[in-house]
Amino acid sequence: MPERETRFVVDASPAEVWTFVRDVHALCSCIPGVEKVTLLDERTADLTVKEKVGVVPLIVQLRARIDAEDPPHRLHAVATADHLTMEIDVGLKPDGPRTELLGLIRVKGEGPLRPVVNSLFDKRADERAAQFAEQLEQRFGAVGAEVVVETTPEEPVQEPGWLARVGAWLRRLRQRLQARSASPGK
Repeated sequence: MPERETRFVVDASPAEVWTFVRDVHALCSCIPGVEKVTLLDERTADLTVKEKVGVVPLIVQLRARIDAEDPPHRLHAVATADHLTMEIDVGLKPDGPRTELLGLIRVKGEGPLRPVVNSLFDKRADERAAQFAEQLEQRFGAVGAEVVVETTPEEPVQEPGWLARVGAWLRRLRQRLQARSASPGK
């Protein structure tokens, strides 16, 4: 299961950061790709997330649920969708007048979309962490972010699923059309 562990240091107390983490709308406004949040209860929300696979937009409907929490120190949540399970662990630790926010995200693709999910996560996790850090900086004055751990799937993916094959075919088609339009005399 691919995972990323990222550490952010923000200019706020653990209580302020905890309030932010528990406010699903505020938190999701800082997460790249989240387009819609529907709060179902204090521990559950439906999220609409948009990612691009090449030129094809991929829209994922996630159900996120907080499974465990120890305010204002730790939170564990699980988000699920068709062919996807994501585990999120958040830890907060005082760092002088600041707070260290440690995030661990594990993503598991399942079924025919497994290669697409795992590949997207591997390719975009660091970029998304940097974008999240920018949002934290605007909100709190983040003073640092670093990717601490990076692991790859335990077992290699043998063959791409149908969506990955369609995406590869679309990329090849686009390249051919671009080459054709760039040819002299056309």
